[in-house]
Amino acid sequence: MPLMEDLYAKQRARQIEILPFFYSTQFLNNAVAVGTTVMQSIGIQSDSHFVARYFTITTYVSPNIAVNTGLAPLTIQFFDTGSGRTLFDNPQAIQNVCGGVAAAGGNGALPFILPEPWLLRAGGSIQVTITNLTTGGTGTTFPRVDVGMPGLKVFKFGGGVPGYDLI
Repeated sequence: MPLMEDLYAKQRARQIEILPFFYSTQFLNNAVAVGTTVMQSIGIQSDSHFVARYFTITTYVSPNIAVNTGLAPLTIQFFDTGSGRTLFDNPQAIQNVCGGVAAAGGNGALPFILPEPWLLRAGGSIQVTITNLTTGGTGTTFPRVDVGMPGLKVFKFGGGVPGYDLI
């Protein structure tokens, strides 16, 4: 992991501070209905760059907004507005890239570990797009879907400004 090796070396040299952080977004109020595609943004705070290390997702079903323990027929795509890049060439099934639970999939108990951490610029925005693949009367509307990006904030040592040279 060249990025992490570089960051840890800069931390040991007291050039940067690395702090655990968790960005997330919630799709609420039946937002992921049968046959729909929905999008929300996660704003990266301007005080530091962010290194995403994992993805998690939790899907909920009605009644009473219970955690879904089955396989949710959803795809997901991440778009970094700062760099203008998507993370995948095509939307991926959530079970492929957001972890899951041991008995089923897509509910965050086993987060997906990125093969290489994803560096996101301070002040940028990540657009998260979810598509519900089911159609017609047999599909499931998900009244709530939570998407998380656990990772690290990177600050210049002793300051509140972004601390990783992006060149």
